[in-house]
Amino acid sequence: MSVTTKDKMKFVYTMAKHSTVTLHDCLRLMRYAATCQRLAETACNRELTEAEIRKEERIQMDIIAIVVPHDCEAKFGGDPRGCVVKLVVPDGYTNDWGQEGICVPA
Repeated sequence: MSVTTKDKMKFVYTMAKHSTVTLHDCLRLMRYAATCQRLAETACNRELTEAEIRKEERIQMDIIAIVVPHDCEAKFGGDPRGCVVKLVVPDGYTNDWGQEGICVPA
């Protein structure tokens, strides 16, 4: 999936409107989501190595560490065809079809 600048700007705007997450945090979240997306694609093609599994766990913990102070929750999916990282914000706003949270562009 190709992510455009417009997608990134929509994400930053949505997070600013529905949470207290900063621009710096949004940029970090998008970078971490891209890594999660890449690892999910790799996992669909072959089994992840021990190093890749540890990296995925570390990235997920980093994402959780960013969003928890802002009263948000992170949800992770393993299907690379969709959004791998979604954020549940305090006011309950969603922008995905499953109504689970705000999709982090990867």
